[in-house]
Amino acid sequence: MPAELCDFRIAQDISGSCDNPQVAGLKNTGYIMNFDDIDWDALVKSSTNASIVETLALLSGKKAYKVVVPGNTPFTGTQSAMVAGTYKNKFNKTAAIVVLNSGPDVSKNIIDQLANGRFVFIFENKYQGANKDNTFEIYGLETGLAATEMTNDKYSEDTDGGWLVNLQETNAPSSGMFLFKTSIATTRAALESLVTGTNS
Repeated sequence: MPAELCDFRIAQDISGSCDNPQVAGLKNTGYIMNFDDIDWDALVKSSTNASIVETLALLSGKKAYKVVVPGNTPFTGTQSAMVAGTYKNKFNKTAAIVVLNSGPDVSKNIIDQLANGRFVFIFENKYQGANKDNTFEIYGLETGLAATEMTNDKYSEDTDGGWLVNLQETNAPSSGMFLFKTSIATTRAALESLVTGTNS
């Protein structure tokens, strides 16, 4: 029996919505967790759309952490871009985070860890589609986010002397992954349970 050959065919009209137009930007609070802390056995995707994660849990004793960036343009530089491949095109996804803090605890618990670990980052889009299932987007779930650039410019007006961190997921097979379970309120509650460590 021949191996499966994926059939890439467009399956939806391409158009904007007059009643619900696209809005650029992200909200001020995101969520970050260690890639290896995810309970992969508990991960559940939608039966109708593999780009939607309905259940995301962490291993017992593990938790996620909030990332809060103030201002009107938080997480500036967060983006996804196609990468041409030999047999299939993939995507690099960059999460841009500003750490408006410094000191020994920040160095030990945040900066040194970001520099060497792998992570998953969930951010909240300002734009909510008709089904609102695009509100919470996930970077790093497929291959993990790793640091590509970290700078601490003491005279930077953008970071007020804090850290600018770029984390990138390379060669992800899908252009977008989203967290959504039933409603925005239910999904937000699930995210909060990851932060408090009560999801498992």
